[in-house]
Amino acid sequence: MSALRAARALLGLSQEELAVAAGVSRQIIIRIERCDGNILAEAIDKVRAALEADGIVFVEGNAERGPAVALVRNRGAKNRPTVD
Repeated sequence: MSALRAARALLGLSQEELAVAAGVSRQIIIRIERCDGNILAEAIDKVRAALEADGIVFVEGNAERGPAVALVRNRGAKNRPTVD
């Protein structure tokens, strides 16, 4: 899913960093980005919540444009867990 990669890029996160922040495995991030099927909705919700907590806003697509992501200004990763 290109929106997930775009959101990670806006925040400067690696797949591993996002996985830690969301409380999921890196493999889940990879599978979501590849649009693999059979991913639990709970895992997707965790990833979305982690991104939104860092200021990402998901914008729905419409007939004129596809979906998008944006970063709210003056928000940052203040309490993001770190990767060892």
